[in-house]
Amino acid sequence: ALTYSNGGKYLSFGDSKFIPALPQATFQAIIAAAPNGDAAAFTAMLTAAVAPEQGHTASLLDTIYDHSEPTLALNFPPKGTTSYYSANIAEEDQAAVDEYLTSVGISQYNTRVFKTAEDTFSVKIAAADAKEETAKFTTSKGANITVALNYGDYAPNMARIAEALAGAKANAANETQVRMIEHYIASFTTGSIESHRESQKEWVKDMGPVVETNLGFIESYRDPAGVRGEWEGLVAVVDVDQSAKYGALVADGESFIKRLPWGEDFEKSVFHRPDFTSLEVVSMCGSGVPLGICIPNYDDIRQDVGFKNVFLGNVGGAMNFNEKLNHLTDDAWELYKTHFITALSVNVGVHELLGHGTGKLLAEAADGTLNFDKEKVIDPFTGKPVTTWYKPGETWSSKFGAMSNAYEECRAEAVSLYLGLEHDLLKIFGQHTPEDCHKTIQTMWVHMVRAGLVGLEMYTPESKQWRQAHMRARFCILQVLLRAENSIIKIDHTPGVSLTISVDGSRIATDGKAVIGELLKHLNVHKSCADFATGSKYFEELTAVDAEFVSIRDTIMAMRKPRKQFIQGHTRLIKDGTDAELVQFDPSVQGVVDAFLTRHSADIPL
Repeated sequence: ALTYSNGGKYLSFGDSKFIPALPQATFQAIIAAAPNGDAAAFTAMLTAAVAPEQGHTASLLDTIYDHSEPTLALNFPPKGTTSYYSANIAEEDQAAVDEYLTSVGISQYNTRVFKTAEDTFSVKIAAADAKEETAKFTTSKGANITVALNYGDYAPNMARIAEALAGAKANAANETQVRMIEHYIASFTTGSIESHRESQKEWVKDMGPVVETNLGFIESYRDPAGVRGEWEGLVAVVDVDQSAKYGALVADGESFIKRLPWGEDFEKSVFHRPDFTSLEVVSMCGSGVPLGICIPNYDDIRQDVGFKNVFLGNVGGAMNFNEKLNHLTDDAWELYKTHFITALSVNVGVHELLGHGTGKLLAEAADGTLNFDKEKVIDPFTGKPVTTWYKPGETWSSKFGAMSNAYEECRAEAVSLYLGLEHDLLKIFGQHTPEDCHKTIQTMWVHMVRAGLVGLEMYTPESKQWRQAHMRARFCILQVLLRAENSIIKIDHTPGVSLTISVDGSRIATDGKAVIGELLKHLNVHKSCADFATGSKYFEELTAVDAEFVSIRDTIMAMRKPRKQFIQGHTRLIKDGTDAELVQFDPSVQGVVDAFLTRHSADIPL
């Protein structure tokens, strides 16, 4: 069930490996007892080499149970393992290949990289159609490499998706959706990310659909380099009442953006009002189901065309309050139970719309023109004109690499804390009295700093590696608040026994706001200026985990509770295809398995 829920044997939230909670021999015996004559086929699958083309020659069974150090987390070898790259790839190989791809205008989003010989690489590009192109390239460091572009990775899957989309096109609600689907089909057939970019432009223009959907290689959290996407597919229906609140937030967006602390030179000149809806997820394909999404992830499209925000309401609504969360005081828990859903709605709404949706990238076009005046835009930390910006072909993720996801999540979370203090914003979410506003603010800040604390679960002390972007982001916020003079945060810790965190609610709007405002100036200005050297140093220092917090992590690990799993429903046609019904499943481990077996028929294998 855990494998199904996470799309593999690594946790989608944390990227750490899990193995079956029974001996290997017992696991193999269960497989050998499979009914209907399937035992031989299953046993052969378990004993075959899992991925010889990637240099992985161990059997699937041995791989499942392998808990040697390099297999425990997703990373470049030898620190970890990854299916985005062959086992013999080093980070400098990835950088060289990606420099070539950038030079010829090919995105990394739908690619994997394999080292086939010394200084020779195959870039596998997801596409239904197969073709190969080969080129030689000299990197900026003087290395001579040969790169083969091999289109046709995951060809059967991509062909099936394109075929299904051709059927969906006949049921599109409008011409914008027709164009979007046509671009999807072109992208998944040929491997063109440019076609996918065009699909996202149409998707952004498709305002207020009753059924919302998005497809493609979207988030790059699981790539050690932070540039290659994971396949995602979303189908959801609109929650009209909650969406009205987000619509009001969008309508007042400009007034809230003006209150951000980094100044107009580092903010987009035009706020493209996005479609912002609250959705009830019908189905989501991927390694996990998030609370909110701000896409597309193409920064230039966000800046020049626009974007959409969605809040996945039934994800947050799945939480129950029957059992107290670890590390909260009794008073904080009582407040949490009554105000968490509202605080979460505010947090996700501001995070997606005014966090990910704000900030200007200072950039140079291919013809040398700049989208800013380099003589007049002053770096607030040096008092001098800015000296760095994005050069042609550079993007936010390519410039900041593996750090980019955590850094950007930190910026968005900090915006939610900063603007979540505004009472006129909270009024949109039904908080009309000073007392209600105070309780929602208190809950939002307690939730954030607690998340920063328990985020240490996603840190590996042995390798000093963060395994989850959001949790690293929240730890950064916790640290900047703790390190402030006269901190508003208090941690009570008895190693191995107890751990609580609390916030002085009376000082959130004053001392807390000042600290988060300064954090935001650093994060946004360094991102805007493509100043990786300064920005990475600042973020690395705040997310370094010292001995005190390694000890706190030990206590968190000793006290942690089993991870909850989401169970998705399943739609099916009835009455000869003239109607549909939603099939739901028992909230149990068996329910997870039943849901996946119901969804995947013989022609759609797991």
